[in-house]
Amino acid sequence: MNFRLVMFVAAMVFTHAGLIFAGDPEIVKSHALTLTGDIMYGPDFTHYEYVNPDAPKGGTFRSAMSSRNFGNFNPYSLKDTDAQAGVGSIYLYDSLMSASGDEAATYYGLLAESIEYPLDYSWVVFHLRKNAKWHDGKPITAKDVVFTYWAAVASNPVYQNRYAFVTKAETLDVYKVKFYIKPFDIGVKHLEILAQMTIIPEHFWKDKDISQSYFEYVLTSGPYRIVSVEPGKKVVMERVDDYWGKDLPVRKGQFNYDRREYDFYRDQTVIMEAFNGGHFDSYHINSSRMLLKGVSGKYADMGLIKRREIPNMQAQGMYGIVFNTSVKPLDDVRVREALAWVYDFEWINKNIYLNAEKRNDSYFANSDLACDPIPSRQVQAILRKVKPDIGDDLLTKPFLLPATDGSGDNRANLIKAAELMEKAGYKVIKGKMTGPDGKQLKLEITIHDKTYESELLNFKKGLDRIGIDFYIRYVDSTQYTEKRRNKDYMMVFELVKHPLYPGREQIDRFGSAGADKPGSFNYARIKDHAIDKLIDFIIAAPDRKSVIPYVQAMDRLLMAGWYTVPGGYSGRFRIAYWDKFGMPDRLPLSGQGYDAWWIDQAKEERLNKILGR
Repeated sequence: MNFRLVMFVAAMVFTHAGLIFAGDPEIVKSHALTLTGDIMYGPDFTHYEYVNPDAPKGGTFRSAMSSRNFGNFNPYSLKDTDAQAGVGSIYLYDSLMSASGDEAATYYGLLAESIEYPLDYSWVVFHLRKNAKWHDGKPITAKDVVFTYWAAVASNPVYQNRYAFVTKAETLDVYKVKFYIKPFDIGVKHLEILAQMTIIPEHFWKDKDISQSYFEYVLTSGPYRIVSVEPGKKVVMERVDDYWGKDLPVRKGQFNYDRREYDFYRDQTVIMEAFNGGHFDSYHINSSRMLLKGVSGKYADMGLIKRREIPNMQAQGMYGIVFNTSVKPLDDVRVREALAWVYDFEWINKNIYLNAEKRNDSYFANSDLACDPIPSRQVQAILRKVKPDIGDDLLTKPFLLPATDGSGDNRANLIKAAELMEKAGYKVIKGKMTGPDGKQLKLEITIHDKTYESELLNFKKGLDRIGIDFYIRYVDSTQYTEKRRNKDYMMVFELVKHPLYPGREQIDRFGSAGADKPGSFNYARIKDHAIDKLIDFIIAAPDRKSVIPYVQAMDRLLMAGWYTVPGGYSGRFRIAYWDKFGMPDRLPLSGQGYDAWWIDQAKEERLNKILGR
């Protein structure tokens, strides 16, 4: 099939998806960008189906944060990132396009009213809306977009990697910006990365050091602005009445509260007590036990607090105890595997999570990107290509995580762990796991709250039985953020999630280039040439279907590398909230749809009367 025919077939696919073509049939111009080929909402849509376009505005939404490192409203600083991430940049800054909650990897115009690109994806043009403006009234222009790109690349190594496929960014006119893509990096995935870019104002930032934190006034463009800050205690945002984008289809029926307040607490126990006492309105809860047992008290008994579980159809990523492989003895895969045999997930799930968790048996759990226990023939061929010395066992035998019967008697697994430790050069001498240097092995995990304390104490109990000393080191959020950024730990408890269409961001998660980079998500500091090759294939893949077998191959190598002791995931969103909200008739397919809720005045008045407010 020649190139012209390939382009014609692609054009037919995109026409079916509802895209609009410019004069050249090989150029696409559309109100939306899709990575899947299907677009649910046409160019004339007025609002998402999971919102109430007539939702009333008003009231105050109160939330809680466990971070005390709330010290940054600069989205492109590496330092003190908890603040801006905690509040959510969606409330403060607008991006070029906005993700639909009803579709996987589909984006509709926000700052950009349309997107234009050739079917070889060698460049992309964003046509900005001429009515878009900053909160000081000045227009948002193509110069702001180009400035944002260069500022992000210059200030933050994470964004240097994220935008490495761009060769040039230029303004074509006041409201038109063009990005050129490297010849070997072309693909719709890279257009998605640019579409998600959070834009910042050149006239505000041009004389400032954008690599630094800002916990003071910053000029923004989103539906809310920061109005007051008490460092370490409270942040208040107010809805912008004349927000330029309030009537856009991607914003209609959302961001309905006049005021959003964020209070900060030291740990999850205090947060739970504050919620039960009515000090804030809604709580996203990780644990089924916490939802059933933690939400308690007279107000819960009166039905004033509601519990809700919502199926979570999103890819779950990997969640668990992550090993820093640059620290001895965790540089030895046999030691890492031994520790995984000690971890008794079934007992933890039964006694702590009420059997509500599923084992995280993949770095891409709950998605078609997860590798099967026995790889397909296509995946086997890829693995042999990138790792010629790979053993047949990893290709033809099921890869299964250690398991127990949940009784708490995991003696067989502990024996297996001890055998692996012996192969790594350790012996149990007088009840102590002793290394070649004659010293007892001591391990440490760094955490910043007590959420995982119960399961870590169970893990410690198992390690004690084979003679390994295990310490749980508690630090505050500020210290934890800095240690995580600089990979200054032996172990951490972390979650790494992925888009449904993986691409260049995988360098930052698993690539050798991200292993030593401050602020990267390569918490395990993985350096594996075979994984690097797979990431190259993932980036070069022309479409999502082509990506899948390479991701599955990488998943197999990651699991076999024992870089993490996998924990569990719920497959559900668990929320508790005070009965003061109105909600749309249905949820988005992606989850809770928090931003489409509103304050029901009658319910709130009833609550206030009962609570004596």
